Amino acid sequence: MTGKLTWLSDELHSECGTAVLQRARGITDQWRAKMRDLYCLNDPETDRITLSSSVRGTTSPSSNYTVQATVDMGDQLLLARYCGCPAFAGTGPGRDRGYRDSFGYRSFSDDDEIYDYEDADYDDYGDFGRGAAYGHVDDGYDDSDDYRGSRGFGRNPRRSAGGRFTGTGTGSRYTGMCKHLAAMIMLFVEAPERFHGYQPGNATPRYIADYMRRIDAERNTSNEDSQLDLLKRIANAKHRLDEEQGRLTPARHGRTAGSRGGDPTIVLPGSVHLEPTITLAEGETWSLSLRIACGNASYILKDISKFVSDMRSGAYESYGRKLAFTHTPAMLDPFSQSVLAFLNRVLATRAIAQRQNHHPYGDSTNVQRDLLLTDWEVCDLLDLHDALPLTVSGEATSGNAQVMEADDIANPTRHKPTSIMVGSGLNHAGELDIIEGDPAFGFAMSYERHGGDSGVRIIADKVIMGVVTGQHSRYVICAQANNYADAALYRCSAAMEPALGPLSSLCIGDPDGVFIAEEDWPMFARTILPALTDAGIGLHVPQEVAYAIGAECSIEFYLDRDLHGVTCEAVARYGDFAFQLVPAAKELRGVINPDSTSKASLVRRDQERETLAVQVVRQLFPAWSATDLARVGEEDEDAILLLLTEGVEILESVGRVFSTAAFDGLMSPSKPSVKVGLSVESNLVEISPIADEVPMNEVGALLDSYRRKRRYHRLRDGTFVDLRRADLDELDQIASDFDLTGKQLNGGTVTVPGYQAFLLDAQVPDERKSASFTAYVDDVKIIDPNRYEVPRALHNVLRPYQVEGFRWLSTLWDKGFGGILADEMGLGKSVQLLALIEARKGNGPALIVCPASLVYNWAAECGKFTTDLTVEVVAGTKAERRAMLRRLRETAGSGLSSSCEDGTDGGPDILVTSYDLLRRDIDEYAGCRFACMALDEAQYIKNHATKVAKVVKRVNAEHRFALTGTPIENRLSELWSIFDFLMPGLLGTYTRFRERYEQPILAPGPERSVMAGKLQALVGLFIKRRLKKDVLTDLPDKFENIVTVKLAGEQRKLYAAHEQRLRATLTKTRDADFNTSRIRILAEFTLLRELCCDPRLVYADAKNGSAKLDAIDDLVANCMDEGKKVLVFSQFTSFLDLIGTRLAEHGVAFHSITGETPKRKRVELVDAFNGDDVPVFLISLKAGNTGLNLVGASVVIHADPWWNAAAQNQATDRAHRIGQTQDVNVYQIVAKDTIEERILRLQQDKNRLARQFTDGDASGGIGSLTKDDLLDLLS
Repeated sequence: MTGKLTWLSDELHSECGTAVLQRARGITDQWRAKMRDLYCLNDPETDRITLSSSVRGTTSPSSNYTVQATVDMGDQLLLARYCGCPAFAGTGPGRDRGYRDSFGYRSFSDDDEIYDYEDADYDDYGDFGRGAAYGHVDDGYDDSDDYRGSRGFGRNPRRSAGGRFTGTGTGSRYTGMCKHLAAMIMLFVEAPERFHGYQPGNATPRYIADYMRRIDAERNTSNEDSQLDLLKRIANAKHRLDEEQGRLTPARHGRTAGSRGGDPTIVLPGSVHLEPTITLAEGETWSLSLRIACGNASYILKDISKFVSDMRSGAYESYGRKLAFTHTPAMLDPFSQSVLAFLNRVLATRAIAQRQNHHPYGDSTNVQRDLLLTDWEVCDLLDLHDALPLTVSGEATSGNAQVMEADDIANPTRHKPTSIMVGSGLNHAGELDIIEGDPAFGFAMSYERHGGDSGVRIIADKVIMGVVTGQHSRYVICAQANNYADAALYRCSAAMEPALGPLSSLCIGDPDGVFIAEEDWPMFARTILPALTDAGIGLHVPQEVAYAIGAECSIEFYLDRDLHGVTCEAVARYGDFAFQLVPAAKELRGVINPDSTSKASLVRRDQERETLAVQVVRQLFPAWSATDLARVGEEDEDAILLLLTEGVEILESVGRVFSTAAFDGLMSPSKPSVKVGLSVESNLVEISPIADEVPMNEVGALLDSYRRKRRYHRLRDGTFVDLRRADLDELDQIASDFDLTGKQLNGGTVTVPGYQAFLLDAQVPDERKSASFTAYVDDVKIIDPNRYEVPRALHNVLRPYQVEGFRWLSTLWDKGFGGILADEMGLGKSVQLLALIEARKGNGPALIVCPASLVYNWAAECGKFTTDLTVEVVAGTKAERRAMLRRLRETAGSGLSSSCEDGTDGGPDILVTSYDLLRRDIDEYAGCRFACMALDEAQYIKNHATKVAKVVKRVNAEHRFALTGTPIENRLSELWSIFDFLMPGLLGTYTRFRERYEQPILAPGPERSVMAGKLQALVGLFIKRRLKKDVLTDLPDKFENIVTVKLAGEQRKLYAAHEQRLRATLTKTRDADFNTSRIRILAEFTLLRELCCDPRLVYADAKNGSAKLDAIDDLVANCMDEGKKVLVFSQFTSFLDLIGTRLAEHGVAFHSITGETPKRKRVELVDAFNGDDVPVFLISLKAGNTGLNLVGASVVIHADPWWNAAAQNQATDRAHRIGQTQDVNVYQIVAKDTIEERILRLQQDKNRLARQFTDGDASGGIGSLTKDDLLDLLS
């Protein structure tokens, strides 16, 4: 084509001067920036081409000029030409801003038909500008031409005097040419393909080509989106891997339907009928008109909007002499009510659109005779055709039935519900059937070649005259291509909808059909053919172009593994042909059918799909080479893992994936599982990992990856295991509980102390426990009653539960364990320990450490129950104690470790000392070995940071035991401290114990009960606790009573003042300063408790008035009347003094023990009270709550509640114990509405912790309370 345009180039040079051509060349060189909207319109019948463009001004870049030219290719003539610039045809600038009406049209002359208007532009010649108008001008001759030109407007037009019209007739040649026109023609000569619509030779129709390009562009966009999505998936996968591994036209205004006089017919409800008719104008615009009828009366509805409004308001309206009624929906028949509802919906939509768009040109909701409809609205109306006498017509023209607008027309005819009327606007007039279903399309396809042009001609057997698509349905007006008489309206299926666009392009009613150039055939095959075949339309493609049919691009990936990593090969397959993509091939090769390679060059390759495949491979295989297989290095673990976990899936979304066995072996199909087996050898527990799918020497590394919550772990052979399916919980738990390292696990069997067997027993199922392990655990859990014989001297002394306790202690001795005998106070813990020592007499001496107040009591107990054991009390001055220990060592010869081993009387069997003296004398015990060491009242070492707790752990003793009724008084750390003495390592370090047990147990949440259960399993067998109510069925009852007294007078005022002051102080104290003020604040709480007892404890000059003192006085008097002895306990010795003074005033005798009472004196006082007639014993709570046997009393009075309920219970047990023959009554004196009532509540809360592990009593001391706890005590 470029060669055919040589004459046009010559024409250009002959008409334009050098300056114009140079300027035109400057425009074409920048055509992308200077020229836009390049169009070329071919007229095959006249062989003419019309060119048009919009060109930007050069000196005034904001100006744009419309350029047009018509070229006669047959006669080689440059016909009509036009440019909007001032230089063209000598028109000058000018502008009259007030000469334009609101619609954008300009008055031109009475004889001119203005059909277009171009707004003024500023140009290169002045400040005014110009206007342009186009129209039909009568020049006074018979053969008037259509002129297309411009007329200047403005106050002072420079060249067009009077604003005369100048222009170009379509039959004349005009010789003026500006630079813009020259530039457009120059560009067309040089590059006609840049003009939209240009078709060389025998070409595909423009509308078909445009349609195909749009579909193809959508497809390319989809491919690009797909490509971006895949690449994003790869990037996101890499990121996750890093994280896991570390859318109305205004209606014309018409006249309103009027009313006429006359006597209207009586209209009954439900008798008025609406007859709708829809019309398709010019094949594009649908409109609805209505007739209203009743009986034989039928009228055109001239104002649809007014009708709808009347129906809303209930207006009475007349349509003629025969029809007038009150407008309510009830007057309409059911079908017409549906039509009314439809009208309401449509007009409501129009109203909303008008409000949103602020339409300036009238009211789009004021619809008169015709209502324009959208496709969706037409479908909504057509969907009712089964119940709807609906008429569809084209525009009324000659040959069509005319609708008369006379008011008096009787038309009883009703169209069939399943047919419609169509006019000539659809190339057919007549009645159309409405058919449910798809039309049957047929196509004849033939290959044609004419000179250098070739392609496929497609002739359809049907013509589509209209398509309307709605939200839920779609309709096609279709007829045979050579016979319009059988036209029908088809309601198509949803499957046909995608094909309606292509079908409308092909079924145009042209006998010659549609020609598709061969060069466009692959795009036709990609865009239109699939839509037709998917709709079930059969096509017979000519053999000459069959190569492009079915040659869908199929991508194949081949994955393998070698010594250097993972490789990938990619192939694009088109039917019988395959193209190597990775590595890139230099030439094509037929894979399936090698003989077909001669036609391979005709294959239209899918560049987008192939490019996508290559880019995906590049992303997944970092070691990329264009000439070699794509590769992931063996050492690049992350890239391989990405490929295995998500890469393969991504490749499968692009094409088919083929892999070798070597590649498939990269990911282990097995579920990684490591279990634990248990056995016992030489009192050591052996923990053996059992792993079938994982090498034993890689168990540690596997567990480490599991703990790091990695998704996958790579074994040394390169195999990956999926840790999300791993069964490693048991191993992880055991390794964590026993602090096992990866190195230990890799070694196979790991040994731990035998006392750990009982925690393991709760964690591992029985089938993985050896017989030795089961027997070892059962020996402690189930004690053989015949195994241990009670010493002869204690046969008639020990009660059955005490015998059980003796055997339990003996079992622990034999297993090398320690334990806590935590029986309730008064159950004889000491005698059970003495039975053990006597039974093991030949093993060496025993060391008993107790509170100072109980040293001699222990000596007495030993003499009472074990006459065969010698006892030595380590007491006296430091020199005396030192001499005693030295003498004992000298007597033993080589030390205490040898005493009694040879049967000689080489030293005492039992040494008794106090915690305080042991702390002082610890160096004297260096080098000594004891067979047994027991701590009485072992809560003395509850604080592991104290020196006492540390020194007791320094004593060399083979077996260790603890006696205490309250192993936990406040914190779990107290339990740890005792077990750190008994069996160091059982609970690990305190830091580890705190992290593993204490903090989780004290914190809320599900882990609390789990860890508490685990701690019970670990220490439960090493704590023996029985309650008196469970084992002493013959022990008298204990009755606990709370006596509430009410403060009055001065005592009440003093207490209230102090409590208010303390509350204010505590509230003002900042949390950061609380700890530094703790001692002062706690002292104030002590004052409150003293005020509850007696004001004289705080103020020496206070009046003698104490509600508690009076209550105690009354209780003592009543008890004496009943002949009962009374124990009175108080934390405050000064209050005991006041009680004693009151008793003396009444002549009541009493004994008294405080912290000042010597140890020996205490024993004497206890014995005296149990044997004499003194009725009252006043005892300091701290000095006398342990070690005293006061069964002579049957009444216990607690003058003031202490923070530690366990201490109070121990004091009560001084009387309620073995040997008591009377019921014991316990009275607790509590001041009403004071801190004492809140202390009782606090005791109940704190007791829960101890009961969880020992079933004992416990409460926290005030020193452990927080600021909020203390404020609660004051509320």
